[in-house]
Amino acid sequence: MSKHITIPVTLTERLFKGWDAWSIRRGALELVLVPQVGGRIMAVLWRGHDLLFTQAEREGCVLEPNRGGDVAQQKRDLGFPLWGGDKTWVAPQSRWNDGMPHLDLDSGPYRLDVVSHGPDCVELKMTSETCRETGLRLIRTVRVLAAQPDFVVQHEMENASDRAVEGELWGVTMVARPGMAYLPTWFQSTYPQGVKTYEPEGESLRSREDVVCARGGYAKVSCRDAIAFKYGVDGPAGWIAAVVAQADGALVAYRKSMPVVPTATYAHGCVAEVYNSDSYQYLELELHGPSVNLLPGERFAIEERHCVADVPRWPQSEAEVLAIAST
Repeated sequence: MSKHITIPVTLTERLFKGWDAWSIRRGALELVLVPQVGGRIMAVLWRGHDLLFTQAEREGCVLEPNRGGDVAQQKRDLGFPLWGGDKTWVAPQSRWNDGMPHLDLDSGPYRLDVVSHGPDCVELKMTSETCRETGLRLIRTVRVLAAQPDFVVQHEMENASDRAVEGELWGVTMVARPGMAYLPTWFQSTYPQGVKTYEPEGESLRSREDVVCARGGYAKVSCRDAIAFKYGVDGPAGWIAAVVAQADGALVAYRKSMPVVPTATYAHGCVAEVYNSDSYQYLELELHGPSVNLLPGERFAIEERHCVADVPRWPQSEAEVLAIAST
């Protein structure tokens, strides 16, 4: 995947699993955006194979929140929908009402605007309604360039309320299992072997010895079985990756990165996290932006770079893991 190869980018409208969608293509890569459901990239297809998870029982469904109704009751009625794909949450999770993501931001419709449309660049912007729980508005901008192998997701939040709001942009990508996740560890970390265990999450404490292997400058996390766990890392590296096996036996690497602000506070105590589900066949690659306090009308944005690439085998060394991280 040479960065010097130019491959034209195309934009089309299509139907995807019952949703109205927009498709951005560049060579072997196709992104499928579903603005109707939380402004998601609902699919990342590589050579025709979707690398992301979608919740089968919610495919084609859309939520039309009653803006004048009781948002707390609407959340309880809906439950915790997974939907799937790549999404933006607002951290910290401890401030979520009823332990569920913000309804208007995670499940509500987003307005889609075409910022740029040509063979050299396709850029789409998806903008949420104002969140009734936080007063924030999210803007997700997806950009694919003909001359770059990766693609960019810019996460942005705007304080649309009349009071100060504190929050943290949180990029979550639901990757279909089985796979192995890789996180960069830090020699100055306060966590054992550089890895934080989220004890309240499923079997994290009990499973750590079996699924986490820290070596050199990274930790490998086995995400093959249906066990709920979550682990995270601090430090300045700001990347997370997974290698996943396709049905035909091919191995594909999915890497994302986000700038780290060394002097900032991170609400979860980590900049990168991996979650593994016990109920569905997916793992989550999660990256955090810094905590910010926004006055009315203020905005904060941060870019996340995603890259997909074929790999010949499961990484066997730190050098091979770092090669994926720097792709």
